[in-house]
Amino acid sequence: MGAGLLAALMHPLYAQRTLTGIVQDPQGAAIPFAVVELPARKLGVQANDEGLFSFPLPAGLTPADSLTFSALGYERRRVAVPAEAAATLRLAALPVSLSEVVVRPGVAEWVGFKGVPKSRGGYRQTILLREKNTGWQIARRCQPTADGYLTAVRFFVNPSHDCGKTGLRAPFRVRVYAADGPGGSPGTDLLTTSVLAAATNRGWITVDMNRYTISFPQRGVYVAMEWLHTSDEFLCRSISYNPESHQKMEQVNYEQSLASALVPTAEAHTWYHTIDYGWVSFNRRFAEQSQILDAAIQARSQP
Repeated sequence: MGAGLLAALMHPLYAQRTLTGIVQDPQGAAIPFAVVELPARKLGVQANDEGLFSFPLPAGLTPADSLTFSALGYERRRVAVPAEAAATLRLAALPVSLSEVVVRPGVAEWVGFKGVPKSRGGYRQTILLREKNTGWQIARRCQPTADGYLTAVRFFVNPSHDCGKTGLRAPFRVRVYAADGPGGSPGTDLLTTSVLAAATNRGWITVDMNRYTISFPQRGVYVAMEWLHTSDEFLCRSISYNPESHQKMEQVNYEQSLASALVPTAEAHTWYHTIDYGWVSFNRRFAEQSQILDAAIQARSQP
């Protein structure tokens, strides 16, 4: 047996392999949509609604590499990369502290997106398979005219070009973040409970937020749509053609679209997030660089 092969057998962390497993709470219940990451390699996957994950690990890992597990409402945990092919990991729940809500006289206002949503398309995630999900969120900063609290959020949902109403009805998760991340990006989770919503038809879908007692300061918060794989019933197939070879290609999609509109660059406050790269400001410009896409997300503030 060659020395190289022997070394690979003795040190399985060095070889390319797939780690499978489940993320659970201390009582053994599955934690849905937990995130498994290799932070130093900028790689990660999201578990499904049953807490199950499948993570293709890169070759060349060393004992110094570690995995980070996190989930909404649970403490982040860092562990050494398991040498085994399967792993079970348990996360402790974060303590829940409810902020005091003081209702003052004043008129509630919708803030955030101000454009006219396009009738088709928008932001979307394709190829969202049960065994392949690297996370995708679109967030829009919403700023009220005075301090208050968050009473509702809404998203303008479109059917996609490929999946039509099949994709339109796929559930997504509502996320709310403080504007305290690097460079003013989304930062601290303000909504620490998984809140799922789904559209039935094209248009605005409103989610009541009163029960979560989230402060809505004048500096604003970010409201995000997070694409999730919840069921294969929302899968659909589409046909496309390679523009150079004209070869027909079949693609499996799982998607709904979050509508958008072109607005002046100064009025756009949209960011996107992947597990691999974190939060990035959406800065693709159109119309001779004077306009930019803005996500159709709004939030309602009650003083």
